[in-house]
Amino acid sequence: MSSRVALVTGCGKRDGMGRAIALTLAASGVAVAVTDRRPGGVPNRRQEVVGTPDDGWTVESLAGEITAAGGEAASFLGDISSEEDARRVVDGAAAWRDRLDILVNVAGAPQGLDRQDIEDVPVEAFDQVIAINLRGTYLMARFAVPHMRARRWGRIVNISSQAGQVAAARSTAYAASKAGVLGFTRALSADVAAWGVTVNAVAPGMVATSRAVLSLDPDLDVDAEVKRRGERLAVGRSGYPDDIAAAVAYLVSDGAGYMTGQTLVLDGGGAAPFASRPPEKA
Repeated sequence: MSSRVALVTGCGKRDGMGRAIALTLAASGVAVAVTDRRPGGVPNRRQEVVGTPDDGWTVESLAGEITAAGGEAASFLGDISSEEDARRVVDGAAAWRDRLDILVNVAGAPQGLDRQDIEDVPVEAFDQVIAINLRGTYLMARFAVPHMRARRWGRIVNISSQAGQVAAARSTAYAASKAGVLGFTRALSADVAAWGVTVNAVAPGMVATSRAVLSLDPDLDVDAEVKRRGERLAVGRSGYPDDIAAAVAYLVSDGAGYMTGQTLVLDGGGAAPFASRPPEKA
């Protein structure tokens, strides 16, 4: 993979999937361009209300972390829901090493007013979620595909969600956007397969990031909540960004060249209604 160049969106949060994916790809020798809308990512509603530690972490910090470890990295800022920004970021990443082989669409809309009963979801909140999660995925792929077709090799991985496949209460906007990503993934895979470009999706369930907790309770023990929710899954724990990164690393590899238009579900058995953990050993 040392000759490949990847662009990973949604890398502004220290605890996010974007960072884990970028670090994993860089460790395999891929030159990685990282991007986000804001240097430190966009806060969700809980982070706006409760606040987050200002530790100075940015996408530029991530690029520095990769280069300090001996890898190659560059950082870009842009709004993927904007046609102008999406084109600029993709073309900038491609110009950086004169190629673009891998695109990983991680960026997602911040949660907030969209996570309510449908009667309480403002139209503008619905539009924002669709614009970032679905339109943004389309735009980034739209501008990346020509670079991949030119070399007759490419990998596109779209991060969807378990919510795009199963019923999820108070998630109409989010579920619609993530289900759309799955349909887009299947359709795009058919358009580009003849050029050696594969397109697959990953559908995570519960993953321990700052986006996983929506409660506005400032006294909530977030770590305990994540642990509690994970214990209800068949595997007995929540997922972590590194779990998602490992799946992405496979999907962008040469070994995944026979797989396209598919979705890898990483939910710890969470979607299996009859799954239960084995009893503890005596």
